[in-house]
Amino acid sequence: MSGEASTDYRVIDRHVFVPHYLAVLANGMIWSQSRFYLKNFGLGINEIRLLTVLAHSPGLTSKGLGEALVMNKSIVSRSVAELTNKKMLDERLEGRARHYSLTDAGLQLNRRIVKTSLAREARLLRGFSPNDKTILLGYLARMLGNLDHATDGDLMQKDLG
Repeated sequence: MSGEASTDYRVIDRHVFVPHYLAVLANGMIWSQSRFYLKNFGLGINEIRLLTVLAHSPGLTSKGLGEALVMNKSIVSRSVAELTNKKMLDERLEGRARHYSLTDAGLQLNRRIVKTSLAREARLLRGFSPNDKTILLGYLARMLGNLDHATDGDLMQKDLG
C-alpha cells in the first residue's frame, strides 16, 4: 500500500465511539470488583451478580436469572451450584422449574455487598448531579433496549456487504 490513505478506509476513533467506553468501563468495573469480591467475600463476580438479583427478585428460575443478567446458561448453573454449596441459596421446586431465593446467610452477605456497591457507584459518579444520574440511567436503559438490534447477525451481514 502506498503512503496515501484510501478514501474509503475508515478507522474507529475510540474517543467518540460509545461501545468503546461501555466496554472499557465494564471491563474495568468487572476486573476490580471480581478481585475485591473474591478477596472479601470468597465469591466471584458472577455469583455476586446472581445473589444481588435474587435479593431484589426472589423466586427466579435459572432461565429468569440468565435473562435478567444477560448471562450464559452454563455460567448461571455454575453460579447457582456455588451459591447453593455455600448455603446462600434456597431452592423451591414447582413442577419441573426450580425457583431460587436467598437464605439468611445470603441476605446477610447481600447487605454487605449493597454497602460496597453503593460506595463504588458514588465514586464512579463523582461530579454527577442526581439529575445527571437520572439522565444517564435513561440513556443506558434505552441502549439496553437497543441491544438486540446491535447484535442482530442478519443486520451485521448487511452492514458488511
